[in-house]
Amino acid sequence: MMNAYQKTQQLGMTGDDASIVTQLQATGLTQSKIDLGSLLFVMNERNMLTRLVRPADTGEKWSGTVVNMILFVNANGTEDQKHAINKWFSHITGDRNSYFDTTDVSVSAPFWTMRNMFGGQQTMPSIADFDAVAALGGGWLYATLTEPQYAAQKAAAEKEAAVAAVIVKCNAAREAAEAESRTAESTPTTIASAAETAWGA
Repeated sequence: MMNAYQKTQQLGMTGDDASIVTQLQATGLTQSKIDLGSLLFVMNERNMLTRLVRPADTGEKWSGTVVNMILFVNANGTEDQKHAINKWFSHITGDRNSYFDTTDVSVSAPFWTMRNMFGGQQTMPSIADFDAVAALGGGWLYATLTEPQYAAQKAAAEKEAAVAAVIVKCNAAREAAEAESRTAESTPTTIASAAETAWGA
């Protein structure tokens, strides 16, 4: 699995170490996708989301602290917040979905934002509730990441990249030298020159 620095490269993040750590924490990424069956079970057990058995004409299917949060956002939130929370609810309750993909920033970041904005407010899910959901995916990847940890991972990744670059050059030089050696007019000098040229390319 790629380390924190490598993840920033994949996501195109820029800035100093402190900024990068903040950006990584805000992704809300987990180690793996969350099985939807396990998610709904945990949410039911924690009174976050319970499917109600009621006559079809009542129009109500769910109850719990998640529903309270959704009702609050729809009544008081911004359009972006309303869109995010309703999309999330639709996704986790959709019959055709099999997992909640918190390895995808577009899915995980809004969930992390919900945690930080509403977690622990009266009648809404607690921070522990949100963390219990994340635990189903192996936990938050970067919630406790520090600047020194990030700096160490960055240095390790840069060393690894430097070694990989040297290996690429070595392979190119060897291939060029071997190709030159197979020509009838090659000499030790031309072989070395071919390798040096390939190395510098």
